[in-house]
Amino acid sequence: MNDYPPEIQQQAARWAIRLAEAPLDDEQELTFQHWLAQDPRHHHALEQAGMLWHGLGSLSAEQRQVLQPQPPATFLIRRVNRATQWKIAALLLLGFSLGATWISDGILMLRSDYHAAHQVKHVTLPDGSEVDMDAGSAISLAYTPQERRVTLLQGSAWFTVAPTTAQEKRPFLVDAASGTTQALGTQFIVQNSSQTTTVGVVEHSVQVTANGQTLRLDEQQAARYTEHGMTRLPGWNSRERGDWRRGLLIFDQQPLAVVIARINQYRSGTIVISTSALRQRQVSGIFSLNELDGALQTIATELGAKTVSLPGVTILY
Repeated sequence: MNDYPPEIQQQAARWAIRLAEAPLDDEQELTFQHWLAQDPRHHHALEQAGMLWHGLGSLSAEQRQVLQPQPPATFLIRRVNRATQWKIAALLLLGFSLGATWISDGILMLRSDYHAAHQVKHVTLPDGSEVDMDAGSAISLAYTPQERRVTLLQGSAWFTVAPTTAQEKRPFLVDAASGTTQALGTQFIVQNSSQTTTVGVVEHSVQVTANGQTLRLDEQQAARYTEHGMTRLPGWNSRERGDWRRGLLIFDQQPLAVVIARINQYRSGTIVISTSALRQRQVSGIFSLNELDGALQTIATELGAKTVSLPGVTILY
């Protein structure tokens, strides 16, 4: 259910519960058919919610205990017996949890010219420049006779810029959040997160302008900017920042929540951590992007945790 916005996930979860617990009366059937016809995504979301509902029924007593939340929808709970209350609460809780991390891929795709979903993507731009896009990244292009401008809408991108020549005199610019990076050489990385943007130079140099400040960054130098200002980052190393480009994920004493959020970028299903204490546990390791299911099992073993798989969801507890 992580492919849809929270409201669709929650509606689908409630319909799955109603359909599983009792036949619909005529009025409910009309309302249900109207809901299905409103949006082509509703039918698939309902299928996912139904699969998850039935998957919850196959859990062991220990696994059920992990998903024993406070019921978030008491108006539904009162209508069913206590044996199914935990399933309703768990289904809605999972729907809300997945919705909190959902990103509007549909809207992002409309805004972007190139979008990397759950994989690293290599793109050659019209001028011959190359971009390696991390999973979950999106860029748009605005090439004019005066400039080559790229906007990093989301995520991380490694730029290898075709140099200016007698034939190609246009500057190469990358917009991200409130700043612009101009290439003065060959390779640099831009990482655009929800709160900060980081620019690091792999080869040669760039000029970064943000919030009225301008910095020149040379090879193996980096800076971070927010809407409040820009600062240099000492000790930045491009090899450590481009692990995904080499097909790896490298973590050094990172909270499990950070590690799982990163792994989720590269999987079609979603991993959910059951407790706040587990989310804070520290993880170190080097994992291949091609073997992330094995990485999850390694992490679980090292932390003394367990996993249970449901349709579209893996719960770590």
